[in-house]
Amino acid sequence: MRNHIQVLNAVSYRSPESLDRIRYAASRRPIPGLLFPLFQPLSRILLLIGRLFLRFKFFLLVSVIVIATIHSLCRQFWLPAFPVPRAIFVITLVAVSFWGMSVVVWTVLRLVLWSLWRVLWSRFRMQRHEYEPLAVDLDDLEPAHPTRKWHQRWNPREMITDELARNPRGVFLWTIYLSAALLGVYLASTYEQPIDHRFKSAVELANRVPKRGGYGTGEKVFIAAMFYNNGEVLPYWIHEVTKLIHYLGPDNVFVSILESHSGDNSAALLQDFDKTLETLSVARRILTHDTSFQRPPSMDTAPPRIKYLADIRNYALEPLVQHGGYTRVLFSNDIFIEAESIVELLDTKGGDYDMACGLDLGHWGLYDAWVIRDRLGNIASKLWPYFLEELGFRAVMTDEPAPVFTCWNGIVAFSADPFLSPTLRTGQLSTSPLSRPFPDTHPAYPPPANLTPRRDAARTLPRLSGPRMLLV
Repeated sequence: MRNHIQVLNAVSYRSPESLDRIRYAASRRPIPGLLFPLFQPLSRILLLIGRLFLRFKFFLLVSVIVIATIHSLCRQFWLPAFPVPRAIFVITLVAVSFWGMSVVVWTVLRLVLWSLWRVLWSRFRMQRHEYEPLAVDLDDLEPAHPTRKWHQRWNPREMITDELARNPRGVFLWTIYLSAALLGVYLASTYEQPIDHRFKSAVELANRVPKRGGYGTGEKVFIAAMFYNNGEVLPYWIHEVTKLIHYLGPDNVFVSILESHSGDNSAALLQDFDKTLETLSVARRILTHDTSFQRPPSMDTAPPRIKYLADIRNYALEPLVQHGGYTRVLFSNDIFIEAESIVELLDTKGGDYDMACGLDLGHWGLYDAWVIRDRLGNIASKLWPYFLEELGFRAVMTDEPAPVFTCWNGIVAFSADPFLSPTLRTGQLSTSPLSRPFPDTHPAYPPPANLTPRRDAARTLPRLSGPRMLLV
């Protein structure tokens, strides 16, 4: 390690040969003239960072060990919902913060202790030694430059100020470091926002003291989902949906799940979930290893994929279409989501909506931008705040539900009436006989027997307002 330190010092910014070495390297590997002014300071910054890491490697090692230990203890809460790359990124930035704090504390403590030692040692020497006056001819003395007193010489604040003044590159490096440290602290502190857990305490209470009627509004909710090779997602999803069922009340929900063509343990996990729901006496239909519909060879965005998804989603809604009895549908994709977030989605605008969609985030932005359109029908951006039209833009900026033209992002909640025949509706839509048959994409296709003749359409159809879709 000593040889590595010597080599690093030889090319550090303190060495007069560092710039010559950079220029020599640039001459061996030519760099465009416009990039050389950028290459030079970046090289020096990297050398500075490397030197600091080598000098304070012990503090960095301790910080990484502490953060890794915290991460291992919190693993059951973070994974798999918290993406591993982002978790590592946050842990790295937090480790940098701990490392920098340790370095600052050590540096300040060392300066304070050193200053205190010099003060005590000076006083000890003044008390111990006896001085005899000397005969001095004042005419032989030369004027001396004014100096600070001994108690001012070792002032820690002035020493730090002088050090910063003598080392402006260090100030620049510390600025970069502090920016990274503050970013790490911000990411760690914003893991959970107050708006994300308004119902968290109620959900926890519902799971501690379960009741058949639940702790919600008593609304009848039809929970539907479909899965394919989701062995990593299902344990978390099942755990959170079970918590949601306790909150809504086992008597107020129906669970319909369809699994097909999976090659992992998805079916086994859902079969265990079926037993759990049986214990809770929850109405359900969970189908595994289903082959009712042939999966297309390619699941790229194309008509075969869209038709397949429509078919299996309609199949998952089949118990609702046949029997009704539920006013709200909650349809979930293979996503990581928490129970209190689902309750937040269901409670959008106090339930005054036709369809509300969650935000499905992937990597660093909106995941499924293909399916979402803003209020005017335009495409949305993958980056926050997602919308360019003013109403949606302002809604996202103020953490309010944004009106959209269409959406299906990860999880959706919508009114059940549009999917039911008139005789099964609860009154939110017209219960009069239909004037035209259902399209073949409707879950209730084929058309019911009480079809009204087309000539009476103008007289029997009520005037309805447009759908109210919201992105939450």
